[in-house]
Amino acid sequence: MNKIKKKLKTVHFVSLGCPKNRVDTDIMAASLIERGLELTANAENADVIVVNTCSFIGDAKEESIDVLLEMAEQKISGQCRMLIAAGCLPQRNGNELREAMPEIDVMMGTGTPDKIADLIEGRNIELGLHQGAHFLQQTDTPRLVTPDQASVYVKIADGCSRKCAFCAIPGIRGKGESRSIQNVVAEATMLAESGAKELVLVAQDTAAYGRDLKDGTNLQKLLVALNRIDGIRWIRVMYLYPDSIDTALLKTIRDLDKVVPYLDIPIQHASAPMLKAMRRGHAEAELKKCIQEAKSVLPEAFLRTTVLVGFPGETDADVDELLSFMQMARFHHLGAFRYSDEEGTPAFGRAPQISRKDSYNRFRKVMALQKKIVKQNNKALIGRTINVLIEDIADDGGFVLEGRHEGQAPDIDGITYVINAEADIGDIIPCKIIDFKEYDLVAEPV
Repeated sequence: MNKIKKKLKTVHFVSLGCPKNRVDTDIMAASLIERGLELTANAENADVIVVNTCSFIGDAKEESIDVLLEMAEQKISGQCRMLIAAGCLPQRNGNELREAMPEIDVMMGTGTPDKIADLIEGRNIELGLHQGAHFLQQTDTPRLVTPDQASVYVKIADGCSRKCAFCAIPGIRGKGESRSIQNVVAEATMLAESGAKELVLVAQDTAAYGRDLKDGTNLQKLLVALNRIDGIRWIRVMYLYPDSIDTALLKTIRDLDKVVPYLDIPIQHASAPMLKAMRRGHAEAELKKCIQEAKSVLPEAFLRTTVLVGFPGETDADVDELLSFMQMARFHHLGAFRYSDEEGTPAFGRAPQISRKDSYNRFRKVMALQKKIVKQNNKALIGRTINVLIEDIADDGGFVLEGRHEGQAPDIDGITYVINAEADIGDIIPCKIIDFKEYDLVAEPV
């Protein structure tokens, strides 16, 4: 295998956006390590800097541009000789990005993370842009996994075949495509052998996994296969689209001992007019039935969702319906975002637009209610014994451990602090919840 030119020795990565991007970053990093480069955590020490960007909504796009500008400074103050913009932003806005930021040496899209070494060696200007594209690992695709990485994301599919009116993902990553069960199991087995204890399954539409293969593959069968892997203790499923959740899937999650009782169901809204305008494919009654059935089959499950406010035409009455639904569902975790008018989406330019002030006030209403619900839910957890995955030691001399319980997904759902405990990173220990601080919990080992 050809090595990268000797003058380029070190590389620094910045990974923005969703966990799917994180997986692609791991693949890029492994590809460069195989070709002789070394990773550095400090941008000022890097010969090559790679920013894996996000452009799902306006705020994500702005963050990506800000980080690229920040990293471009290293071409003056540091030792950077090559700045690479990768992922969704160049895939979607390559022409504009090239004109706005001549400091960028190379751009590459969402479909070619494994080709980054060839791209650097050839100093191509761009690779794989201007069309929806995604990347699925094969059994021999390299991926960087560190030995102390107890929890690992596994991308089981990429792209999305839905046509939600607000979403730019299909235009960036193309139609949904699933990996085979054998392919996913091979990667998961490798991750287990590397020390992973938790697999977090991700895709744009996880519950639709396997439909495109048209051979009977589905999420239930994948979970059964993954549940057999030695060394894996937890399996967590993210991004379950509401109309794809059925009784069979819920029972599979309930009955498999390694699949944690955690349901991530992004509803986006709950009023009938908004669900129709957003092209969500289901009505309010179906959404309510989904949540009620989930609670019936998995009464101990932790529920997460995301909601969108400020969509064109949204009224105060629509927001009231959303708040009422939140009161009924009692989500343990909820993320909210404000509508961003994205070119290329079906809703782009639609009237009437909601003012920034009104959308922000609606966002605040949603989050204020959710804060109350979280407080009530966490109060109800006090005295309950639950398993906690230890991930770090707090900066207090080693007397407090940091982890997550079964109902907390990595990066988004808060932390469980375990006091008066001794354990290693990667251990899963039973703990009793004794207190909470807003979105975080305090526990002690049983």
